[in-house]
Amino acid sequence: MQTTTSNLNTQSPYTYTVIFARYNSQWLYCRHKTRNVFETAGGHIEPGETPQDAARRELYEETGAICFDITPAFDYSVSHEDGDTTHGQLFYAEINSLDSMPDFEMAEVGLFDTLPDNMRFPQITPILFARLQEWLYARAANEELLDVYDANRKLTGKTRRRGEPPQPGEYNLVVLVCLMNSNGQFLITKRAPNKSYAGMREFQGGCAVAGDDSRTAAVREVKEEAGLDLRPDNGELVFSRQFKHSFYDVWLYLQDFDIKDVALQPGETVDAKLATMDEIRDILNAYQFVPDDFIEGLFEKAENRLSIYAQQTP
Repeated sequence: MQTTTSNLNTQSPYTYTVIFARYNSQWLYCRHKTRNVFETAGGHIEPGETPQDAARRELYEETGAICFDITPAFDYSVSHEDGDTTHGQLFYAEINSLDSMPDFEMAEVGLFDTLPDNMRFPQITPILFARLQEWLYARAANEELLDVYDANRKLTGKTRRRGEPPQPGEYNLVVLVCLMNSNGQFLITKRAPNKSYAGMREFQGGCAVAGDDSRTAAVREVKEEAGLDLRPDNGELVFSRQFKHSFYDVWLYLQDFDIKDVALQPGETVDAKLATMDEIRDILNAYQFVPDDFIEGLFEKAENRLSIYAQQTP
């Protein structure tokens, strides 16, 4: 079985809808009366229905949602082992109010920070969920101005608005900050419900705005997302990568701070905690941490930094 996604209105005929829905800042999933696993709302498109008609109907029938905003996000297709391929549209819904569960096939709904551990269609749902995070990120892009770099990471003198697609050969700068104290604990925050990867844990970071160099952007992002003032010289650039349209810098900061001093920023973060490397691995394995393949390399750098720090500290 293979699942692929594509832009909206690029696949047909549509036979299914899938709806990822949020309620009270959490993801809402439903459980069928004959199963013990949770799943998204969704189902067959009935004759005479548009995909959006079907999505609205299924969302009510399977969750009891009576007041909601629903938006088509992208198309998907599933190729089955028998050679058949089915196509559908995925929708994103923000539920304002729920009624009692209609007496159809679902027994209950549940609220989760991310994907349920015990889910139906484990070969399909995580792929659709990951694509939805990308879609939410693009939708939430604001009007900040970004410096435009060329392929050699040289400033071109041009800027573009964050929500505008880059032109071929254009790049912007993204920073990620991993703040660690001298006990080897990292500051991890929880993303606000209005953002992509909503409710998931992460390090701090984001796009460098026009005029920022990498270190300045790193310090600013931690201030914006956690309210902490970093000393610039406490940071070390540990990774720098080039992607299709961005340069991605990962900073490791070693600086002691009090978790009580963390100030959550409205619209950015809703929780903060300290976590060891092993605890972060557990959160990653539970699909509750924004994924990235640099983390094991970061931990190796962090252990080296702590070893040097210990040798230099009386």
